[in-house]
Amino acid sequence: MAKEVVKVDLKEQATKEMEVLVEQHNELVKVLQDSQGRLTEVKQLIVEKQGYMKGLEDCKANCE
Repeated sequence: MAKEVVKVDLKEQATKEMEVLVEQHNELVKVLQDSQGRLTEVKQLIVEKQGYMKGLEDCKANCE
């Protein structure tokens, strides 16, 4: 039984691996950007809600 010699093009293999890594990187960057945007929205909502709650406390104190 003769051994088959498999010719591997190392540059082609490395290029394919690099393309996969770049694609994963781009997907992760998009996820991070989306998450950062949502985090900013939530922080703003928290600040607004804190102001609203402070206003309710002040109103209650002044109304009594």
